[in-house]
Amino acid sequence: MQIRKGNDRIVFVFPSLGIVVKLPIVHFFFAARCSWQMFFHCGAKGRRWKILKRYLEFPTKNMSSFRWFLFRGLSANWNEFRFYRKTKNPFLQPTYFSLFGLLNIQRFDEPCQLEETGFWWQLLELTNGKVSDDGHHFEEPRNFCFHNGKLRILDYGSRRTHDVVLQYGTKIVELFNPEYSKPAR
Repeated sequence: MQIRKGNDRIVFVFPSLGIVVKLPIVHFFFAARCSWQMFFHCGAKGRRWKILKRYLEFPTKNMSSFRWFLFRGLSANWNEFRFYRKTKNPFLQPTYFSLFGLLNIQRFDEPCQLEETGFWWQLLELTNGKVSDDGHHFEEPRNFCFHNGKLRILDYGSRRTHDVVLQYGTKIVELFNPEYSKPAR
């Protein structure tokens, strides 16, 4: 067993079983600190509770909101599972099971070891630049694997990633070349 940690999730890798287990990371400290700062450093004393209440109501997708710190890993897990179940896109590494985002079970394949620059340039070309809308997921080759010689994405919990996959996932699977090198200028 191996353990890998990302920004929002911790992944337990079981190569002998052929699975990975993804658990969300809950950022209690950051959520509490931001709430504290919002309460004591924003606005006049009479408005503090009103400002804090509004801050606590910000949706999960709003970066640095209270809910974002607490639930973004859980949300990413749940989004991954639902997106795979809905689309079965060949570019997605299958997510077999989710316990409402608290725990995901996904197929294991070794992460990609390709050189980052050529990898990024090829994805830019195959998607007409669309991958730059979600650089976090598409810049890093280790967010991908090869299964039966075809490229697959391992981390696809973001809605921006979903847009790229829906538009270009099949094209990437069909045309991605591991021998590609960055074009000379």
